[in-house]
Amino acid sequence: MTRGSSSRRRLLAGVAATGAAALAGCSGLPFAGGEERRDSPVSLPADAVGSIEWPASPFPTAVPASLAAAHEARTRSLLDDVPAEPELPNAAVATEIETRRERARERANAGLPDEWPVDDLDAWRRRREDAAEVRAAYRAATGNDDGSELSARRRAVRDARTALTGDLAYRSESTAAAVLAYEPVESLLAECARSVRPQVTYPADPVAEPFRAGEAVGRVERAEAAAADAEGLREACLDSWDEASPRWASLVAAAETLRGSVSRTRASVRERVGREDPLDEEDLSGTVAQELAATGETRVESAVEDVSRATDAGEHATAVVEAGTALAEVEAYRAAVVEIRDGRHRAAPTESSVRSTAERARAAVSEAVDAGDPLAARLLRPGLGVFGYAADRVEEGYGSAPRRTQASLVYAALYASAVPAAAEFVRERLE
Repeated sequence: MTRGSSSRRRLLAGVAATGAAALAGCSGLPFAGGEERRDSPVSLPADAVGSIEWPASPFPTAVPASLAAAHEARTRSLLDDVPAEPELPNAAVATEIETRRERARERANAGLPDEWPVDDLDAWRRRREDAAEVRAAYRAATGNDDGSELSARRRAVRDARTALTGDLAYRSESTAAAVLAYEPVESLLAECARSVRPQVTYPADPVAEPFRAGEAVGRVERAEAAAADAEGLREACLDSWDEASPRWASLVAAAETLRGSVSRTRASVRERVGREDPLDEEDLSGTVAQELAATGETRVESAVEDVSRATDAGEHATAVVEAGTALAEVEAYRAAVVEIRDGRHRAAPTESSVRSTAERARAAVSEAVDAGDPLAARLLRPGLGVFGYAADRVEEGYGSAPRRTQASLVYAALYASAVPAAAEFVRERLE
């Protein structure tokens, strides 16, 4: 089984969809004789890509086991409050609640993605939200109105988030350690803010709309869980350091400097490879190269936007990580263009070529983290995600698109190869 299937799939679904859209306009370009290249008839076996070993977690200290344990206990308690066979006046609602309860219980009993400990927390927050939705829907269907209590819970979690944000001086033993410690904290605070917004309001008549009631309660449950994790991760780091000084000013300065570096690097590379369409004169229709070029271009655009978003949001640790990611993405795209111009990635993919490309990616990942640099490990994550998504798709039976699979693996290798230099560049701006 490859690592973290469901979490990666959510993460990359948008990128995959955008890449497909980008390809739609050029996939039908004719070759001589009016024919089109199409995917080779090869269908990849489930083990054609295989798994990849994740590096050690870049989080500066051990993630307290008590955080995941609290989520699990809360999840199971919420589900235990719902009968296995609910008896309700509305038989259709009863059946749906029964189905959702069983699905939530199956998820609670499933294994966790074998990635990093912070990912375990993410998985448990989702499970906890699912369980809260089921319980709240059952309570609504049985005539319980939790609207007032939900409003109070929402105010409490907003106050908790505000207090934590106001006390976020980014205290750490170094600026580099602050990046790795507080990036997940910032992500959790953003998750909390999204979830606590009343985008789904509790219904005036919960009996008539039990599943809307469940969704409203589930969102606040997730906000509470995210706030607890943010506080727990911050305290774990502070407890592990003998000396911790505020790093806010140095992080802000580094984030702004790196934002400019990303912009200049992107402009320089675009100038060197040929502005808007560096492969305009290349006939790439129906090739791995076509997929590779579209993937790289889409990922660069997204990465650069992520830098600006994080900086503008005041998520300084996240902005530093996103800047390092963007620098690696730009270099990976540049390297892809060079390889395509050199005539590579034109042949129809085979099972053998997919396997060898997967091995190339594994070797690049191993080399990128060989020095044990936690910052490089963190920047490597997008490449691990690209590899894992390709592996999951093939393992789950979608092996009939070898072009896209091989292109993803090439890109994962190019991205991993770009990470060490990007990490070193970022680290120099943090010192």
